[in-house]
Amino acid sequence: MESSPKAPGNEVEPHNGPASLEQELREAANAEDTHLRTEAFLLDAWAYAQSIVDTVREPMLVLDGKLCVKTASRAFYHTFRVSREATEGSFLYDLGDGQWNIPQLRTLLEEVLPLKTTFQDFEIAHDFQTLGHRVMLMNARTLRREGDPTSLILLAIEDITERKRIEEELLRSNEDLQRFAYAAAHDLRSPLHGALSLVQLLKQHLEGRLDPEDSKILAMSIDNMERLKKLMGDLLNYAEMGNAPQRSTLVPLEDSLKIALANLQHHIEQEGATITVGALPNVLADRTQVALVFQNVIGNAIKYRSQQAPRISIDAFQESNDCRLSISDNGQGFNQEDSTQIFEPFKRLHGPNVTGSGIGLAVCKRMVERMGGRIWAKSKPGEGSTFYFTLPIEQKE
Repeated sequence: MESSPKAPGNEVEPHNGPASLEQELREAANAEDTHLRTEAFLLDAWAYAQSIVDTVREPMLVLDGKLCVKTASRAFYHTFRVSREATEGSFLYDLGDGQWNIPQLRTLLEEVLPLKTTFQDFEIAHDFQTLGHRVMLMNARTLRREGDPTSLILLAIEDITERKRIEEELLRSNEDLQRFAYAAAHDLRSPLHGALSLVQLLKQHLEGRLDPEDSKILAMSIDNMERLKKLMGDLLNYAEMGNAPQRSTLVPLEDSLKIALANLQHHIEQEGATITVGALPNVLADRTQVALVFQNVIGNAIKYRSQQAPRISIDAFQESNDCRLSISDNGQGFNQEDSTQIFEPFKRLHGPNVTGSGIGLAVCKRMVERMGGRIWAKSKPGEGSTFYFTLPIEQKE
């Protein structure tokens, strides 16, 4: 008897037997094991990342792409006196009843960060309900993971309130001291000038009538008063330099050097100094102040000469957006450990027998720093000195 044909769709797949079922169960078990291992790895990685965040001394937040808090460092909870439960998972601007809804911070996170992926040392001042006025430095970076379209934001917060308070107090104290020094030097200058004139007049009237010892005492008195007069003048210059207007324009260094050399011409000829000058560029500075820096440094090279005639070399090198100038001499030199203190007011290395008030290099330092540069020196006793200072070539952002 013929078998009837099977209706379409009613075919029964042949069973492959116990071996096939065992393989399927084994694959399912392996997949589950892989999943568990992956989950455990991710948990370990997250715990490791959390431990790193917790060890950071500054307050730190890890935000997701929607600006919700994924985690925070212990320093954040301690500094801003909030709990982990009230922080993790919350929208940043909702933290602390909206205390973090700061317009400047919103601009940084919503406008600046998406374009630049990072911002650094942005200062924000804000009044918190629980903490009062705080000044913070904000640093943020977008973290993108390979193969993951989502991103995280690392937001580091440094509370610099106390530092700013100390800086402001030091600034006020420095301004008060500067005003006092200026007033004292200015007010004492007139009576000192009068006393000096009287003593000089007395010396003229008594010329030839005093014994050698009395003449020597009178000459020493005049010399000391002249030193004090010079010191007060230098002190006034130093005090005024902090308030001098800045006129930064594109200045040919050659012009400033010519002014300085013209002012030093008598000393250059008297000491037989030789000065060689390399190519000098244009810098963004104040022409008069640059001339004063040249005059002070070159004048010192002539004053503190060795037994040989002074030989002075002036060169310039470009470093990025700055010009680095060097002024080298063959003079007496000094110990390198003294290279910092020579730029401090009234710090002198050559004793009272050498003229000078110890203000010149301090004035140079103040002028160079106000023009956006820095100044330093290298030297060895008996081998001369080289003074370096930098000035900007282009306007810095």
